Amino acid sequence: MLVVFGTTAQTTPLTFDDALTIAFEHNPSVAATEYAERVAHRERQAAIGLFMPKVSIKGAYTHFNKDIKLDFNPMLASFAPILGEGLSLLGLDLSYTLQRRNTAFLGGDVVMPIFAGGKIWSANKLAKINEERTREQSRQVRGALVVELVERYFGVELARRGVAIREEAVSVVGQHLHDVVALEREGMAVESERLYAEYRLAEAERDLQRARLQLETAQRALQTSLAEEHAYIPVTPIFILPKIEPLEYFKSMASLNNPQLREVDRVREMARVSMQLHRADFFPEIVAMGGMLFCDHQLSSLVPRMAVGVGLNFKIFDGLNREYKTSAARQQLRRVEMVERKAGQDVALLVESLYNQVQQVLSSLSAVTRSEQFSEAYLLAKRKAFQEGMATQSDVVDAVLNLSRARLERVEMAYEFDVALARLLEASGMSGVFSQYLHSKTAQSLY
Repeated sequence: MLVVFGTTAQTTPLTFDDALTIAFEHNPSVAATEYAERVAHRERQAAIGLFMPKVSIKGAYTHFNKDIKLDFNPMLASFAPILGEGLSLLGLDLSYTLQRRNTAFLGGDVVMPIFAGGKIWSANKLAKINEERTREQSRQVRGALVVELVERYFGVELARRGVAIREEAVSVVGQHLHDVVALEREGMAVESERLYAEYRLAEAERDLQRARLQLETAQRALQTSLAEEHAYIPVTPIFILPKIEPLEYFKSMASLNNPQLREVDRVREMARVSMQLHRADFFPEIVAMGGMLFCDHQLSSLVPRMAVGVGLNFKIFDGLNREYKTSAARQQLRRVEMVERKAGQDVALLVESLYNQVQQVLSSLSAVTRSEQFSEAYLLAKRKAFQEGMATQSDVVDAVLNLSRARLERVEMAYEFDVALARLLEASGMSGVFSQYLHSKTAQSLY
């Protein structure tokens, strides 16, 4: 089996598990979901605060255009004719200042919810469910990243093997061309043999150049997934498994763990709680409240410095706004229920399709392996026949290239198995266990 690979730049060895760790730590998509989880957690903490009393400090400075007074002097003057001049001699001033024109105060108040018709409980439920929904979205991103990394990590390995196989083919065909040229000089080979060898060598060199470009592209794609500028070389080989669990196992795991289904379930629960939240608008709101002035300047002594009480707010009519919003929330719940049912069917179909794809690759891989074994035996036979004069150089060249194609096809089929398995695990909500399949005792590595 071929073990030497061509490289295009100085690289650092990297296992798949280490690549997964780097991707989870540095990939921007994962970082974005982590921030989304933090946002949802903070919003849940904010919702818990709705149960707490609201304490505030208030202050004000006021300037009136004049003092506020009660003045009874005009009334006293009206009694002067009756009581005589003696009343005026007393010099009575029957005016009283209620509030001076300049005043300031500093105080605080407390408002504590007693009953809100279930609004506070519903708001907290929504925040909790939204946090759970955000975690499921994060699981989707991580699962997709595992599939992406499988495609790109083993894609680099596939490209490297393709380069190595084609380099070997170019080397062997080039040697045969050299031998044909030597035989042609001695008159032991015809010109058509040399032309055919040159044609096949040019074809092999073209394929090699294409493979090298594919390797460079695959390497850049891996760097993008890892969010690293440094070039890495995979050291975990492409692998296959003789068999995997039955279809029903993956379907049952998908129904329990698929992050998309779990997210839709959270959306349905949010729609149900949202309907409860709108229903709470039909109930009154009751709060306990209290206030106190800490200090004041020229504030009337008639103004109380402390007060406590209970407040009530009950909407009688608001233009049917509550009724329509509650109805809309009910329809939204029914819509989400239909979406959830359709999503369950789609996921089950997806799991079955991916499972069949894995099984198809496994069945095809055995045929490709036998084809490779036949190509090796065929090449040996053609070389022996050529030495005995029973075959031409063209036959040997064709046999060499057939073996190269068979080897490359086998590696490609194994790569397809790894990618299909990763997608099947993602659909089943088990992307995190891909490494367990990779390191299982039954895994067969392609070195």
